[in-house]
Amino acid sequence: MAASYIFKALNFDVSLSVIESPNIPRIGVGEATIPTIREELFDFLGIAEEDWMPACKGTYKLGIRYANWRKSPQEGGDHYYHSFGEMPACKNVPLSHVWMYHRSRGDKQPHDYSCYLSPAICDQCKSPRFLDGTKAVHYAYHFDALLMADFLRDWCVERGVRHIRDEIVKVDLNERGDIASLLGREGERYEADLFIDCTGFTALLIEKALKEPLVSFADCLLTDSAVAINIPADPGFAGIRPYTTATAFSSGWQWEIPLFNRDGNGYVYSSAFLSAEQAEREMRVFFGARAEGIEARHIRFKSGRRRKSWVGNCVSFGLASSFLEPLESTGLYFVYAALYQFMEYFPKKTIDPVLREKFNERVAYMVEDVRDFIVMHFCTSPREDTPYWRANKYDLKIPDSLRRILSLQKAGIPIRKSYASNDHLYASFEAGFDRFWTNSNYQCVLAGVGYLPDSYLPLLDHRPDIVKEAEAMFAAIESRSKLLSRQLPTQYEYLSRIYKGAELMDK
Repeated sequence: MAASYIFKALNFDVSLSVIESPNIPRIGVGEATIPTIREELFDFLGIAEEDWMPACKGTYKLGIRYANWRKSPQEGGDHYYHSFGEMPACKNVPLSHVWMYHRSRGDKQPHDYSCYLSPAICDQCKSPRFLDGTKAVHYAYHFDALLMADFLRDWCVERGVRHIRDEIVKVDLNERGDIASLLGREGERYEADLFIDCTGFTALLIEKALKEPLVSFADCLLTDSAVAINIPADPGFAGIRPYTTATAFSSGWQWEIPLFNRDGNGYVYSSAFLSAEQAEREMRVFFGARAEGIEARHIRFKSGRRRKSWVGNCVSFGLASSFLEPLESTGLYFVYAALYQFMEYFPKKTIDPVLREKFNERVAYMVEDVRDFIVMHFCTSPREDTPYWRANKYDLKIPDSLRRILSLQKAGIPIRKSYASNDHLYASFEAGFDRFWTNSNYQCVLAGVGYLPDSYLPLLDHRPDIVKEAEAMFAAIESRSKLLSRQLPTQYEYLSRIYKGAELMDK
């Protein structure tokens, strides 16, 4: 991703090499995305869905279905959707807050189905596009991360990026403390003006060589481990769910990501409350016979960010720069969003320190803002049926920035109204990272777990015209969602056409 983005952004006018070890495997997870990836990566590179989706076993994602975050399975369970896109507003009042007004008067309609089209479409496993390609609702993607890495590697090499198969065994610094060169296992020495660290959790350049520390978020994000398993799927028989599922378990949560030919699954948990063996057992019990005989992979991680992602002449991206437990599928977003910022502050050969400072400031804010949003899922959940969930409810260190957001919610005030119009996915990067999560995102989660204001928006007591007009909007959403649920093809039906077309072109 870094090589393709940088090469295209600089108009293919640099000498760029990717050094990839043949002996160190890729992590292979990170298979769910958010909607900005289409515009900010694929459209930026000029790669059409029809070209990359069949090659990467891609599917559409309309949102995240959260299961059992409000009630445990023993209590009957529950679910809600975090849907993509901005919910409509009525005379500058988000529908979420008119929904709260109605709820205070006894209306029990769920927030997600009232304010969005996509939950009903998700329930029917429908595609976000009609068969003629017309887009009906906002979406992101699921894809095989290893296949995507291969696809982007080939894209880069075809356009002039040099791909080197070697393993770096030594990093040499110059008298200023910058990286002078890298030494390969076979004795080849690599020199460059700028070095990009994409070595994952190893952080070979930014941490091992330059000693840049990690700022830990362990006091507010308790999960530190995962066990992953890939289960084959028959999309023609079972269909393809157009959403990621995040199911709350005893000591964390489990993801289910439906690709075209398999499901990527994993249990993200806290090792303070569960051993690796217990976690794998809990996951296998959930899947039953489907998981028998399939090997599981265990992963340890630390949630946090590099104190500085750009040090000297080295810039780190991806896991070498930061990692947050993957509840909101933001891992790949961190890569292309940081790349966007890097291009904004791209240096000359003599690097102005101000460029580094601004880049590091933007990346730090981006990561901490997402951290707050993810912590919010855990600290607002009413579950306290296990030690893990009680710890999330009572023992977390809540960042002050998140406390301010929760105080707005309790006061009934919309949280971060979007700069963008209602038909836009999110505010653009140009509007600033301070608007990445808007009221729409916050209310999907907070309403989903029942973390509601102490009182509805007082303005509505004086504006019956808003309430009346919003009622018509709610009715229109219900009517439109039912119509789309009938008219849209299933995701399997739509993707089968794309995949068949790709096969015919290959022949």
